Amino acid sequence: MMKKKLAVISTACLLILASDPIPSYATPDSSSDVLDQSTDVDTTEDVKAIFDSLYQEGYSLGEEDGYAEKKFEQFDQTTGLDKSSEEFTWFMMGYTVGYKKGQQQKEEELETEQENEMAAGEEEGYQQGVLDYKHATIQSEIDPFPSKSSDWNKGYVQGYKKAISLMDLSVKAKKEGYDQGLENDSMSIPSMYDDEDVTRQAFTEGFETAQAEVLKQQKKQVEKQGYVQGYHDLSLEVPAEAEGELQTAFEQGYEKGQKQKQKDVKADGYDSAFTYQTYRAPKSLQDKPELEKWYKAGFYSNKDVKSLQQKAYKDGWKLGKERSVPKKYKQNKAAVAMYKKYFEQGQKKQDKTVSHILLGSGIVLTLAALITLWRLRRRKNEETTLDS
Repeated sequence: MMKKKLAVISTACLLILASDPIPSYATPDSSSDVLDQSTDVDTTEDVKAIFDSLYQEGYSLGEEDGYAEKKFEQFDQTTGLDKSSEEFTWFMMGYTVGYKKGQQQKEEELETEQENEMAAGEEEGYQQGVLDYKHATIQSEIDPFPSKSSDWNKGYVQGYKKAISLMDLSVKAKKEGYDQGLENDSMSIPSMYDDEDVTRQAFTEGFETAQAEVLKQQKKQVEKQGYVQGYHDLSLEVPAEAEGELQTAFEQGYEKGQKQKQKDVKADGYDSAFTYQTYRAPKSLQDKPELEKWYKAGFYSNKDVKSLQQKAYKDGWKLGKERSVPKKYKQNKAAVAMYKKYFEQGQKKQDKTVSHILLGSGIVLTLAALITLWRLRRRKNEETTLDS
């Protein structure tokens, strides 16, 4: 059987070699053997139909063999026996063209498969490279994946190396973007960073970070200017260069300054109640009715004067009682001064009372002198303690 098949193939090859070149799509003329052998076929259209049929038959077999890369695989011992030499030539012409087409299709499919494998490996390698770079675990040698194809592994290595290279470049891009953002208000990305999304994004991020820092510092400065202006109760005058967010920051600073001034003035009024028995407006506020209002409110908000006076007086009047300013007033100089004043008044009252009792009881004056000496020493110690 094999010998017969080889004989058929040899015959086909000889016929092809012996024949004149035939166009990829040719119609035999009326002098062909077919016309000599078939009395039923007497028109050019009939000859063309026979050609088309034989050509297509050979093309189909050739396409299958070409795709399988096995010539004459579809042939058997009967192939060509029922055809004249010219008919077999048409058949083999279709087979040859079909074979090349099948080969081409197979090659294209293999090429597409290889490209897809490499693309898949490259994508995974790239993602892993980015992760390793961020975690500082970069691999100097990349081991292949046994379960993957050679094309996939090749793509993986390419993707991994590309990621490391781009990440290195993105660090540089971010630094340059940051430096540019500190010096300029408009961004200009160099061409070396503009071709890749990663480097372009890194440069942009660096620029925007610097711009945000610059704006934050500017807002801080103009807010401070607004605060000073508001604290000194000046009329609101926003600098011409302060626009947008800077204008808002200046106005916020101005408002904070005014609120702090009101708070401080009110606190001064509160403290003045420890010093004066009746309200009196400071000369510095007589032409500033709004601030004077807050000062006055602070003065009348002090409800602690009377109770502190009474405590100080009683502490001073009691024999052996040391000065003891309540904790909530120790940091208030006006309150401490008032306490001391009324404490001393209580002590004076105590002195008169003790002297009267001693004289009335006939006790010698030396005892009164000792008590006075002891009190003076205690007072000195207390003053030292208060000062500290």
